[in-house]
Amino acid sequence: MYIHFVSLNSSQEPNFVQERKHGIIDFLFLRFHSKTTLMLGDKTYTITKPCMFLIDSYTPYKYFSNSNHYTDDYLHFSAENRQQFLSELTFPLNTPIYYSNDSAISGILQLIQTEHEEKNRLAAKSIDLLIRYLFVKVSEVWMQSQQINTSVPHYYDLLQVRDAILSAPERPWKIEELAELAHLSPSYFQVVYKKAFGITCMTEVINAKLEQAKLLLTSTELPVSAVATEVGYNEVYHFIRQFKKSTGMTPGAFRKKVAL
Repeated sequence: MYIHFVSLNSSQEPNFVQERKHGIIDFLFLRFHSKTTLMLGDKTYTITKPCMFLIDSYTPYKYFSNSNHYTDDYLHFSAENRQQFLSELTFPLNTPIYYSNDSAISGILQLIQTEHEEKNRLAAKSIDLLIRYLFVKVSEVWMQSQQINTSVPHYYDLLQVRDAILSAPERPWKIEELAELAHLSPSYFQVVYKKAFGITCMTEVINAKLEQAKLLLTSTELPVSAVATEVGYNEVYHFIRQFKKSTGMTPGAFRKKVAL
């Protein structure tokens, strides 16, 4: 492994924007500590809680702060044998991994930064081992999150409901309709849905609408009112209010920020 850049608790101004239209030659490990919008490939993520990504080489990305204070950790590194490195990973690239307790990962990153800065005679070997250890710990976080999900009763029925929501965010989904898709009573459905995915089913519906709206705002010239209609809002003001609550900015401001 070879490190090109590493920085911990990197702070930026509120108007900070980072963009790589063609990605970078390195792998990029990113940990967001602030509310952030990340456009990764053809997907857009609104990050509101601690989250990390391992971004593959040459993957286009752009991210910017949704708050007055922005902080992240980043690690740009290359692997001597790319295929071997990828074969050893047990979590997906370009995918958000949320965490609550990050003490082990923070400690490893600190050691990596120290070895990189000191550049002693055995630093290269230490860095190689530390990066591999880092992703073992990331794998543990990922696997734990997956085990929690799959242990929830009716998980695969719930997953089909979630797929239906994400496939048609513009539909006026109701709890009763979603519960029927899972063959569960509405009250029980709401309980197990939140256990499976960490959010309520109706929050999932709202998030799906807003993610589709972001795609339309960044890939079309539709006016905001038309975007609201396309994703299933009857009132544009309701759409603007929910969009701002989620991202920290209005749809128009979001479009301008992405266009910078």
